[in-house]
Order: sequence, then structure tokens, then C-alpha cells
Amino acid sequence: MADEPHSGERPLWPYIVGALVLGLLVVGFFFIRDLIAFGRPAPEFPSLADQPDPALHGTVAYFAMVGDPKTQIESGCVRVIAASGAESKEVLCFSDAGSDTGPQLAFLPDGRLEVTMFSWPVDQPLVVAWQKIVDVRTGAVEEVPAGQLPAAPSAQGATVTPAGEQIIARTGGNEAELALVSADGAARTLWSAQVSPEYSIRAIWAPNWEWVLAYDGRLLVATVDDPAVIRVLVAEPAGLGGWGSTEPSMATYAVTEVDLVGTG
Repeated sequence: MADEPHSGERPLWPYIVGALVLGLLVVGFFFIRDLIAFGRPAPEFPSLADQPDPALHGTVAYFAMVGDPKTQIESGCVRVIAASGAESKEVLCFSDAGSDTGPQLAFLPDGRLEVTMFSWPVDQPLVVAWQKIVDVRTGAVEEVPAGQLPAAPSAQGATVTPAGEQIIARTGGNEAELALVSADGAARTLWSAQVSPEYSIRAIWAPNWEWVLAYDGRLLVATVDDPAVIRVLVAEPAGLGGWGSTEPSMATYAVTEVDLVGTG
């Protein structure tokens, strides 16, 4: 005769069912949370276009797309704008030559702007296609000879001051943060928010170390006061070709501490 279960023993199936239900609830919670997060709009900040701030000094260069639905040719203009939020100024316009991608922008020590476009041939590494030097003040454009073209993208702006203060931009787990870390390692959050999973942000110091230029699909100016103030400088910068503004080492924006255009 088969052994019968002791009357004091409890069947296992309620525990198994309970564990499955709990697991489904946990999965459902995270699924719903992420589904809601995907629809979350980008964080809102005041606009320097609406209210310029003359206390901010420096100049930002960026690339703005110009759409032409008839030709389907990507084109646009390099523009410069005062960090204070005055109107932008067009300094160089061009079209995509087919396989070109960029531009990478970098200010030279004398205040002129280096504009570099790259080619990305199939199954080959990125190469410099052309480079021009633009005098932002006068509008003069200098073509860099082929033999003097750089071999690789130039370094992006600094994230650490000479005094050792580091600006950190990070995203993950539907959260984004800008933080200031002092030389002794003490960290202070400048800004944080719940964001969508596809949101990302990165940041560099302005060369005068008085404010930070951040990129999240927009160009943002962030002061490091306590409390910090973040404002939108340019709502829709863009780039041509494969990497556009998505590759941090080849950003389609640049900043200098020099006031090269009218301030707000």
C-alpha cells in the first residue's frame, strides 16, 4: 500500500503558484514602469532665447540642418551664438557630398573655428574628407590643404578644471544626472530627473570654467551655482551622415570663452 502523506504536511502547489504570481507581478511592474518611461518627454528648462543672460560669457558653435524635401540632399549651416542667448550668426553652409559625415567643430586658440568633415567608406575606418578654418569675426574661410589634414578627430572639450573640479553627466535606469565633483572627491548634484530610456546627456566645461555646456539633443548652458541653473541655448542642433551628434568624440558643437558675437 502506498504511503499516504502525513496529515501535518502541506502541499507545495500553493507556494509554487504564489511564487509564479509574485514573479508575474514584479515583471509586470517593471514592464509598465518602462512603458511609461518610454513616453516620458525630455526634461523642460527655461530658454535663453526667451530671456538672455548678459552675465554669461563665451561663444558656442553648432551645426543646424536645413531640410529640402525636393532634393533629399542633407545640408545645413555652422552657426555661432553667444552663451548669453543672443541671436545666432551663420558662418559656413554646405551640403552632404554623399558619404560625408560631420561636421566636427573646434575653436582654435586665436578664436577661429575649425570645421572638419569626415568620410566613412564601407568596411573602412573613418577618414578626414576636408577641413576649413573660419574667422567668425570677419567671415573669411580658409581651405586646409589635403597634405595638412588631421589623421583623426580632435579631442573634445575638458571635463575637469585646472583646480580638479570634474563635471559628470550620466544616465541609466531611467535616471539622468549632472554632478560636480571637487578635487577632494566630494560630489554635488547639479540636476537630476526621471527620463526616458533613450535619453542621454553629456557635458563639457566652458574654457572660462564658469559654466558648463551640455548636450541632450539640445545645447544647454548649466551654471554650477548652488542651486545650479540650466537653460536651453539651442533647441535643435544636428549633424550630417552616420554619426551626426551621437558620437561623443566627434561632437558637432564647440565652445570658447571669447565673446565673438553680440551678447544678450
